[in-house]
Amino acid sequence: MGQLYVSLKHLEIRDCSELTALLPKGQLPETLETLHICSCPKLESVVAKFHNNKVLYDIDLFNCHNLKSFPEGLETLSGLRMIRIIGCRGFASFPKGQFPDTNLSVIVNRCQKLEALPSGIHNLSFLGIHDCPNIRLSEEGLPTKLGSHSISERKQYNALMELGLHNLTSLSRLWIYGQLDGECLQEEDMRITLPHSLTKLSIENFPNLKYLSFKDFEHLPSLKDLQIENCPELTSLPSLPPSLLQLHIRECSLLKEACKRDKGKEWSKIADIPRVEIDHKFIYEPEETSEN
Repeated sequence: MGQLYVSLKHLEIRDCSELTALLPKGQLPETLETLHICSCPKLESVVAKFHNNKVLYDIDLFNCHNLKSFPEGLETLSGLRMIRIIGCRGFASFPKGQFPDTNLSVIVNRCQKLEALPSGIHNLSFLGIHDCPNIRLSEEGLPTKLGSHSISERKQYNALMELGLHNLTSLSRLWIYGQLDGECLQEEDMRITLPHSLTKLSIENFPNLKYLSFKDFEHLPSLKDLQIENCPELTSLPSLPPSLLQLHIRECSLLKEACKRDKGKEWSKIADIPRVEIDHKFIYEPEETSEN
């Protein structure tokens, strides 16, 4: 690629089928703030090492199948806020060192060869790991100050259970996705105590789940937003906390029937929630009637 403009702030490279390296021997401009590389299947290297890139805050690497590792110097990126590495099936490792302590969010998705994350995981504010079957959490476990997290593999779920999910006292948002690793969580897996700090919970893609059996669910003092999607066998709701302001139910046919206004067996649980949407329809909208 040669040399990049020294004053460049935003760099996006997309659909370069023959690109193998961005700057194999050079350096990214010190002014660079965002780096987005998408659908460059032969890309092997971005840059050998980050160097004085203090304003770089957003790194996206999408569908670069031949990319095997992340540049050295990750811990020097003092302005970094977001890393997304998605669909890079050859991506196997981060550099030695650790994540910077920068209120950083990290999302890795469909990186089948990735086995480990750097140290410093306790510094992260959000961690999302999806379809990375070989990844192992370090001895640090999960960051106790984690603000948001998403789970899609049983190994991650089990690691959370060993740590004690209720011990994540800063966790405000949690997404639990089912069946992406071929092992769907069952009712007994849901018999856990959630942290009292939780404000948003999303349960998605559990085709065989019939009950939500979280412990003391009705006593979550901060929960405001609950989303349940694609759970067609789910027949009932747990007792809901009075703090709940929004409930969104999508693609849950049996639960939809049970929540029918004034008729369903679960109606009394949701009647006082200010905002309830079922299949994107607000429950207090008038029902459609056929024309005579």
